[in-house]
Amino acid sequence: MRSNNLICILFISLVLASCAGCLEESKSVPSDADLSVPRANLPEGFTLLAALPENDPSVNMTDYIVEFSGPQDIGPANNISVGIYRWGVPGDSYDAKIIQIQLSDEEHADGAVSNFKMQEEYQKQLARGISVFGNATVNGHPTLEIKDIRGDNSIRYLYLWNVGSIVALVEGNHDRSKSLELASATGL
Repeated sequence: MRSNNLICILFISLVLASCAGCLEESKSVPSDADLSVPRANLPEGFTLLAALPENDPSVNMTDYIVEFSGPQDIGPANNISVGIYRWGVPGDSYDAKIIQIQLSDEEHADGAVSNFKMQEEYQKQLARGISVFGNATVNGHPTLEIKDIRGDNSIRYLYLWNVGSIVALVEGNHDRSKSLELASATGL
């Protein structure tokens, strides 16, 4: 009788522990995650200009994720948000951006990251021996650092990573540390 009770208690403990693990996993990437763009605690010099689609619901948000399409299937985007930031003198500097995409699962998010890396311009630079990709860490997550070479041969820093089904792309500026700060402001 005692062994039956002990087996039942162990079985119930095992079931409860596995359920707790599932709950913890679902907390890290909720299916209805709020992908609002950072508004406060931005790095010095960055100012939010627009949060899409909030500021303009008529914008076709799929235009912002074209670079994530490619040979890897990403499925439909469940949610897309874009923050456009001014960081320099208007008219003299390009805008910085944060793009967040929620896909159906982590496999599709991995595909989106892979497709972005495979863009023709990056592949041409790699073929010429230009080091475009590096590693970084944002909010404890391994992140792809991309040195995006502009038309005037200046570099802006991009950071690309996913947390579960959410993909984040931060298009920063020429200052690596400020660009990393902007990426950290996402909270992802």
